[in-house]
Amino acid sequence: MKAGRLFCMAAGLAAAYFSLGASMLRFGLESMLLPHTNAPVSPSAPGLLPLGHRGELLVRRYGTPRLGCVLFFPGRHGDLPAYRRDLFPAFVARGIEVLAVAYPEQDGAPGIASLARMQALAMVAIPEADTACPDQPVILYGRSFGAMVAAYSAANHQPAGLILEAAAPSLSSAVRTRLLSHWYSAAWAILPVSSLLRQEFTLAHALSATPSTPVVSFQGTADTQTPLEALRQAPGLGKLHVVAIPGGTHADTYELAKGRIVDAAVSMLRRQRT
Repeated sequence: MKAGRLFCMAAGLAAAYFSLGASMLRFGLESMLLPHTNAPVSPSAPGLLPLGHRGELLVRRYGTPRLGCVLFFPGRHGDLPAYRRDLFPAFVARGIEVLAVAYPEQDGAPGIASLARMQALAMVAIPEADTACPDQPVILYGRSFGAMVAAYSAANHQPAGLILEAAAPSLSSAVRTRLLSHWYSAAWAILPVSSLLRQEFTLAHALSATPSTPVVSFQGTADTQTPLEALRQAPGLGKLHVVAIPGGTHADTYELAKGRIVDAAVSMLRRQRT
């Protein structure tokens, strides 16, 4: 009798645990993917500006577009200070203006973070950037979570190029990897993640709408959050040029590859101008 009660208790706890996981994936994904972040406090960081005629995209602008513009979509933690310190000046030094996007509820931007809002943002990104960078080619740069936003922004708009960094092949694969990274959520990874998400996003689907746009992804060989092999083995990504960065982690791949990233941007912009 005692063993039976213990079994029922264990079964009940397991059911509650997996029900909580399923509910989080279905209804609480935004809080996991897009946490609130504060506005930059650095005096050198420009204020937020509404981009384009409609002002639907909030950005911080760095540099002057002598060669063209880069529309930068950050990862889930927003516009990291390291990018403002290291990567953005490298673009600016080559005559490329950086338009760094601020997602709703991050980096001082108003609104509520949601995947639906990310879809709306992706739809207006290129037209708004074209308005803000008139008569200049525009490329998109997306890091981690921002890689998916950038890829969907490029769909049907044909920017001069698309640069990804630490990209995951799909939203569900990124979520599953994140679940596995914590002891308390690791078992949730056995759930049918892609079926529980209210909407799945994949690089293959996004890139299929940009057949003539050059696309390159810089992936660190030591990145455990968006593993290199997961991207290499994903179906439907034949047009994606993957550049492996030896020893690069999720945090420092951009630093190790900075020169190659900027060179790729310059090449894409010059090709568009010829």
